[in-house]
Amino acid sequence: MIVQWYPGHMQKAKREISELNKYVDLYLILLDARAPLSSRNEQLESLIKDKPKIFLLNKADLADEKKNNQFLKYFESINQRALCVDCLKGTNVKNIFKIAENLLKDKIEEARQKGKRRKIIRFGVLGIPNVGKSTLINKITNSSKAKTGDKPGVTKSKQWIKINDYFEMLDTPGILVPKIEDDLVAIKLCAIGSIKDELYDKELVAKKTIEIIKKDYCELLNKKYSLDFLNMSEDEYLIEIGKKRGCVLKEGKIDTLKAANLFLEDLRKAKIGRITLDEIGDR
Repeated sequence: MIVQWYPGHMQKAKREISELNKYVDLYLILLDARAPLSSRNEQLESLIKDKPKIFLLNKADLADEKKNNQFLKYFESINQRALCVDCLKGTNVKNIFKIAENLLKDKIEEARQKGKRRKIIRFGVLGIPNVGKSTLINKITNSSKAKTGDKPGVTKSKQWIKINDYFEMLDTPGILVPKIEDDLVAIKLCAIGSIKDELYDKELVAKKTIEIIKKDYCELLNKKYSLDFLNMSEDEYLIEIGKKRGCVLKEGKIDTLKAANLFLEDLRKAKIGRITLDEIGDR
């Protein structure tokens, strides 16, 4: 399942990030806490070179709390600062500034010694589509300066946004790798809503996602749909969900596409429960 979605604005954004890198002091790299490794674009990170960065595991309220803590420890083990946040509610967002000031304390002190009242800290905000970059900026600025949406690809150009006299943020479009060839990564990104729905087979993604999550969350699936997923085959998943949810066509057949849509909506809104698709050893 090769996913290829790399519109022109993504390529343009990569060039602009490279050009603007010299003006940025620190990067906030947003990841989806439900798939922190799959939603990480290391090609994008290579553009910022050795600039300080903070990994923000957004939508942490939708992810498995135990695995949130495991991933924080993982980033700590590779000498990277990471923080679980909920950009929509603002959970932990204020702590971003404390960490940023600590990472940049030498630059701030240097500016003070030169007689400047306070160095302006410029953040770059990076991540794949629909991971919450603009939502983060709007929460911090208490405004709607950055365009947001529940679908990927809303932000199509860069914009500098002033937070206050001391902080500015660079909002950028979500950028994927040009071609996602890893089947599991592609499935997970489709499942969490980082790929436009019209670009993939929803029934395939739903079935494969159930295969992934039933390893650790079979009880949640069983409880949500009143089914025994452990003893069901991949071909039965959507048929049985469709029966339970009334997805029946006129001729009496089960509308498996509708069942797939319902399942993906349940997953994305955590109606099944708090689920994380990635494991520490996945990458």
